[in-house]
Amino acid sequence: MHSPSLRKIVPNSFLAAAGICFLFGTAVTVCDVVLRAIAGTNVPGAIELTSLSIGLGALLSMPVCYAKQGHVSAKLLSELAPARFARPFGLLGSVVSLGFAGLILWAVGQNALAKAGSPETTPDLGFPIPIALTVVTLALLAAFLAAMAGVWFVVRNEKA
Repeated sequence: MHSPSLRKIVPNSFLAAAGICFLFGTAVTVCDVVLRAIAGTNVPGAIELTSLSIGLGALLSMPVCYAKQGHVSAKLLSELAPARFARPFGLLGSVVSLGFAGLILWAVGQNALAKAGSPETTPDLGFPIPIALTVVTLALLAAFLAAMAGVWFVVRNEKA
């Protein structure tokens, strides 16, 4: 019996969590629309719930995209001469992705540190902003680590 490796378990876990977030956001929206049509009422905080869950789903998808180099890219030269351009441009793209992931992590991390202990909350649900920023920072840290893995995989000429 073949046991799944960490290379499959980790990305599949992130994708499953992202999928759950997307489904939750969809369910909240559908329930809100149905309640408005049938009962003339709405789901309290529906817009905020949907925004937060869809946003978290997108954040949880980022590590998988970085590790698997699944981001959008133009393959103009690498399609014309793959032996010459595919590997150097793949490495360049991975390094730029790592830099981008690092910048986002740094910016959001700085904001999270500045808001630590703040009494700020979200407008509808009253969810604490410092906790939300901590979750976002942790997701971006995972994306940064995955971008590092993506560079490693390109250098070693491996697939994630």
